[in-house]
Amino acid sequence: MKPSHTRARVLFYGDDFTGASDNAAQYARHGLLTRLYFTNPGLAVLKQAALECDVIGVAGTARSLGTQAMTTELLPVLQDFAQLAVPFVQYKCCSTFDSSPHTGSLGHAIHLMQQVWPKSVVPVHAAAPEFGRYTLFGNHFARAGHQVHRLDRHPVMSVHPVTPMHEADLRQVLADQGFAVEALVDLRILDQHQTRSDELAIALQATTGAVFDGLTQQHVVTAAATLWHLSQQRQVCAMAAQGLAHGLGQFLREDGQIAGDVPVQQLAATDRLLVLSGSCSALSAAQIHDAQHMGFMCMRLSNDILLGVDATGFAVLEQQMLAALNDGHSVVVYTAEGPDDPHTAQLRSVTTDWQAGELAQRIGQCFAQLAALAFEHTGLTRLVVAGGDSSSFTMRALGAQALQVKASHFAQNAHFCSLVSAHPPVHGKEVLLKGGQVGNEQLYQLALHGFGPG
Repeated sequence: MKPSHTRARVLFYGDDFTGASDNAAQYARHGLLTRLYFTNPGLAVLKQAALECDVIGVAGTARSLGTQAMTTELLPVLQDFAQLAVPFVQYKCCSTFDSSPHTGSLGHAIHLMQQVWPKSVVPVHAAAPEFGRYTLFGNHFARAGHQVHRLDRHPVMSVHPVTPMHEADLRQVLADQGFAVEALVDLRILDQHQTRSDELAIALQATTGAVFDGLTQQHVVTAAATLWHLSQQRQVCAMAAQGLAHGLGQFLREDGQIAGDVPVQQLAATDRLLVLSGSCSALSAAQIHDAQHMGFMCMRLSNDILLGVDATGFAVLEQQMLAALNDGHSVVVYTAEGPDDPHTAQLRSVTTDWQAGELAQRIGQCFAQLAALAFEHTGLTRLVVAGGDSSSFTMRALGAQALQVKASHFAQNAHFCSLVSAHPPVHGKEVLLKGGQVGNEQLYQLALHGFGPG
């Protein structure tokens, strides 16, 4: 089944930009040439990319959309993917699996994949042990600080403002979203097939869908190897977090299917940093406070600005940001200081009748305007955007077309990339797109000062 007319081995759609860039970095870390587009570039561009790259990704906004908008966003991408005849396709979901039947529905995404590939198998793999995400006997767990919590008891995900997770069994989560999982590949099965992944692939050939456990990196590699073998006989449409990308890259490297040396991860320091934070997580708040303590100028993007009723206030904020950057200061512009920020509660109370994704889109439009001004008028070279949904809309509104991974700090799950754009002030600039749960409190210091290999 493996095509001979293309270099591409994997195609993926990322349901937000931070997760998509993380997924791209996991493939790239093993030496797979990976390109990530910020919107569907069209079949002609994808066909050319498939001749040049090992992995092609399209970053989207499906995580914040209702099902009808998801179909409009996702289906054309999948239909173009199908024309490339690559037997391994991944829908990159969040490693905390947060979704609901009405917003960012992973079940609906699976339905669309099955519509395009009716005979495909759908493996479900949310584990990313390196990032503190584990699946045990179908139940998902996630780290918060130094503690690991079952998903429905996680201090952040159980109270997520848009998609709170009240169930840890991934089979039940998907059943509630319209997809019945046939099989569970648990830890015992993965341990038994550590050196016999091809046999496990044969055993799964007749399966429509299966949830894979994952506690250790070896479990992930065994799962990835199994799915790679399976894709040689049957179309694989994986619903998977970034852990699977890491596992597949490791398997292909260890199996001798990737030539060349493993890329070295290092990033030079920069003179100033602009952080645009649209996340309301407690960790994002701690990162803002640390930045402020280190001398960053921190400015709130007010609710009135987001609601479009304070153009004067936005103009003042723009000038303050430009002045600070031109004076050599690093700047954070944020929408929230943690989940209990009263400004956030007030904003939600007046946007209850908005469509899914509309608020994230407004944040993205404001952020894109700020980033464009900073790139054009201050000589800024490095940008951080925090918050999966707001990152997605920010990149599209900024006019960025794609990114290439430049360097990764895997201990903090932070991936710095170079932007591809037809707009000269944006092209070649460095960006870190990070989710609300990514990095430690000192992440913005790392983004400013850089890091060496090892």
